[in-house]
Amino acid sequence: MIVFSRLIRRLFVIVIFLAILSLGWWLYQKNNITAPTCTDGIKNGQEEGVDCGVLACGIDCLLELGSPRVISKKLIPAGTQDYDFVAEVKNQHTDFGASEVAYELTLFNGNGQQLLNREGVFYILPGQTKFLVLPFLTAERNVSDIDFKIKSSVWQKVSSMEGVNLSVVRQSYTVLEGGKSSALEAVVLNDSDFDFDTVDIDVILRDQNGLVVAVNKSEINTLLAHTERGFRVVWPFPIVENVSEVDIMPSTNLFDNYNFIKRYGSGFEQFQQY
Repeated sequence: MIVFSRLIRRLFVIVIFLAILSLGWWLYQKNNITAPTCTDGIKNGQEEGVDCGVLACGIDCLLELGSPRVISKKLIPAGTQDYDFVAEVKNQHTDFGASEVAYELTLFNGNGQQLLNREGVFYILPGQTKFLVLPFLTAERNVSDIDFKIKSSVWQKVSSMEGVNLSVVRQSYTVLEGGKSSALEAVVLNDSDFDFDTVDIDVILRDQNGLVVAVNKSEINTLLAHTERGFRVVWPFPIVENVSEVDIMPSTNLFDNYNFIKRYGSGFEQFQQY
């Protein structure tokens, strides 16, 4: 009986000790460990991803979509030690566009020495095949190799592109000064209900085999709904190849709400709702 009583007392002491230890650990966690938040850059709590999830943060988690695919790239001589660069980039996603695609272009000489490095960002729309045109690149020596890579992409879900329609209605390509230069004049129609602050224009010239022989770019500022605006680009150097095809690609940044001046018949409004 005495042994049994001692065993009971020991068990009681152990239970009290474990209870005090548990209470101390709980107080330590409460005072020293930060509770999960939707801005701590960590997947924790009830989050479905890093700082996202409807239950935890009230927002959906976007899929890991990777980067747009680079289909082709080309560096085109544009005079003495001057070059134009073009990359054909494909967004294979039909419901997602990228508001910012970060890229890096590096030019090298024959010894592998870096001659020029250019970094920047561009946007790409859902399902779009985009030509990134970088004109007027100057290198101190002849370029032997190029490296072009996409570093990161910021994806946004686009619910609809209905009502945005930019098209080229007239164009004229002309060789000037006996072949020493050439120019393109064209007219872009904004056949939509939106007034756009900026419309970007990319121009691709191709030979009879469909190969890119020259590129250029321009922009139109303040293109109102259901109106036309013209633009002109010039190549101040000879284009040796015969130009058989001219591709003009107008586009506008759907991710910049301030690019939409107003909708026809209403005041300023946002196009995207995130």
